Amino acid sequence: MASACLAQAPTAEKLIETGHWKRARALVEPRLKEAPDDANATFLWSQIRNAFGDREASLGLAQKAVHLGGAVGRYHRQLAEAYGVMALRANIFQQVLLARSFRKEIDLAMELDAHDVQALRDLLEFFLLAPGVVGGDAKKAETVARQIAAIDAAQGFLAKARIAEFHKDRAQTEAMLRLATEASPPSPKAQVALAQFYLANDHRDEAAAETHGKAALALDKECAGAYCILAGIYAGQANWSALEAILSSATKAVPDDAAPYYYAAERLLADRHDPGLAERYLSIYLAQEPEGNEPTASQAHWKLGVALQAQARQANAIREWKTALQLDPESPAARELKRN
Repeated sequence: MASACLAQAPTAEKLIETGHWKRARALVEPRLKEAPDDANATFLWSQIRNAFGDREASLGLAQKAVHLGGAVGRYHRQLAEAYGVMALRANIFQQVLLARSFRKEIDLAMELDAHDVQALRDLLEFFLLAPGVVGGDAKKAETVARQIAAIDAAQGFLAKARIAEFHKDRAQTEAMLRLATEASPPSPKAQVALAQFYLANDHRDEAAAETHGKAALALDKECAGAYCILAGIYAGQANWSALEAILSSATKAVPDDAAPYYYAAERLLADRHDPGLAERYLSIYLAQEPEGNEPTASQAHWKLGVALQAQARQANAIREWKTALQLDPESPAARELKRN
């Protein structure tokens, strides 16, 4: 039912919410060309550019959206998020300044819209991860989780699961994730989150992960995250018929997102099993632009080099690693090249 609704009304906001960044881009880009000073289109474009890895452009667009429509909470939330992303690669001094900018904008976002769940999630992460000198406080995160729960039950349990994960409380994390999957209305994201929990090495339960991956697809047949989980599981089990079936279903349901092929290949390489098949899957992944917030082309070229090296095709592997490094100077492919 969720997928049918999205098909009837594919707004950019809904597409972004469900991770269909390319589709959202196709709606927002022409709008922004027609009206460069459209505040909402600028805000959406900031989100989209960030998903495709253009952090600096995302920040500038978020600042512009606030300038054009400063009384809208989600614009300030996006600006806060852009500052947070920039802080991830900044030096310590810059991180302090960016953290303060983040807090200023997220507080403005909450003043303008106290029911913005994403803004509350951002604030929760700030309280968990920021140093105390700029306002980090894990106790305050619990208060924010209660605020989220009052607005959206499933999101509230996911927030509590995040806090439990931060405190390395595995039992509480699982309990909260389970409650999120049982909340109404049903949440594909909660099912994916619980499936991912069961794929952690220290409490791996692939049968449970498979169950919740399938549950996510029952709620949303276009849930790329669920296809990725199932593809990885079946690759690890060498269940070739199930693997090909889920990849075929993913290609039909989400043709613009080949990430399930990447995760199947990644599992094959991790298990040192069938590098030739991993090569084929990575080639399929690289045949189109990666979806937003999915592994980059650089990451895929690095993995492809690993697959080629495992087949004693050293010259081809080196070529792929050089390509990965050209696309991203910080690629792990640099280590591969040093060793070879």
